[in-house]
Amino acid sequence: MLVQNSLSEVLQAREELFSKTKWTDPTSQLQNRVKGKELSRYFLLTDSERIGIEETIRLLVSTTPYYLSLSDPSDPNCPIRRMIVPTADEAVFSLEESPDPLEEERLSPVRGLTHMYPNRVLLFSNHSCSVYCRHCMRGRKVSSSDERMEKSDLESAFDYIKNHPQIEDVVVSGGDPLNLADNRLEWILKELNEIPHVKICRLGTRNPVTLPFRITENICNIIEKYNDDNLSIFCNTQFNHPKECTKEAKEAILRLLKVGVSVGNQAVLLKGINDDEETMLTLHKKLLEMRVRAYYLYDPELIPGSRGFRTPLARGIEIVEYMRGKIGGMGIPHFVNDLPGGGGKITIGANWYLGYFPKTRQHAFRSAVTKKIHFSFEPIGSDKESYYPTISEEEWERMKQT
Repeated sequence: MLVQNSLSEVLQAREELFSKTKWTDPTSQLQNRVKGKELSRYFLLTDSERIGIEETIRLLVSTTPYYLSLSDPSDPNCPIRRMIVPTADEAVFSLEESPDPLEEERLSPVRGLTHMYPNRVLLFSNHSCSVYCRHCMRGRKVSSSDERMEKSDLESAFDYIKNHPQIEDVVVSGGDPLNLADNRLEWILKELNEIPHVKICRLGTRNPVTLPFRITENICNIIEKYNDDNLSIFCNTQFNHPKECTKEAKEAILRLLKVGVSVGNQAVLLKGINDDEETMLTLHKKLLEMRVRAYYLYDPELIPGSRGFRTPLARGIEIVEYMRGKIGGMGIPHFVNDLPGGGGKITIGANWYLGYFPKTRQHAFRSAVTKKIHFSFEPIGSDKESYYPTISEEEWERMKQT
């Protein structure tokens, strides 16, 4: 049974943790991670959080002191806290949920590799992260020692890539590849750099958010070494809330940019954390100031115990629609659903295109800015008129009046 500390005891515990951690040393941050039931020392827990900590089985509980410092010890609605502390919802599973909704294991020809798209593969480089986010869609793999990737596993993955010349793009994920030892990360990048048909490497890491001090000079030098004419290296990260856009995070991003690595953001739409228009707009404005481009806004996956994070699909559509006209295109993410059953990603959006009126060769669009209907013309002699959904005479007259 977890003991509930007073607020003064919680604040004292935090002060002691932060004081003993060598703040900018990533090794010290990892050594002093708060794990499992220890989390109860650093928050005034709700009953739901207490149940979550005691009963969570899907994914280990762990956070760095740095990321913990961004959370509010007394406010259960704090967005950072929601991503750190499990709740009772995690212990409730629904029939539509699955540990592997994307069927990545079915699409895995060798251990640690998923081949879903013809020219792209996903490489699971390791099983550990600096922070175990409660909404993680790979909870079946991360934090489990059974999912540890040995060197022989990675060698088998590289052999598969070498034997499939159509593979041009490798997403290195995990876990978090930047949690690997420097020499292991270098070896992976070297192997990919030496495969002639692999042209793109994307590093999927949340460390700029949860442990920005891990973006060290040596890590950047390694990335720069293999980011050359043979291989273009990109970084995709996951900022979900403006509170994560700290000075330390910005400095980590700038270190990556200085070695020629552009950074994109793949946010996840999370109920009670960022599922309102102004929060999402503010987040992406801050990201642009940090020189991070918007990439995706994910609809949460149907993983076990995730119902507390999922929103109606319409929420994502409404939020992205709201952002149009209020921020430049570089700051507007594609709202996507990674389809269950291995169907891949699809973009979800409001229907701006309303149809085609053949008599006048005009297309009708609804503007995200003015909210009015605007018209454009199909080229004379076009052979694509049958491609478009046709607008009736009656509907056309109605549109012209709006």
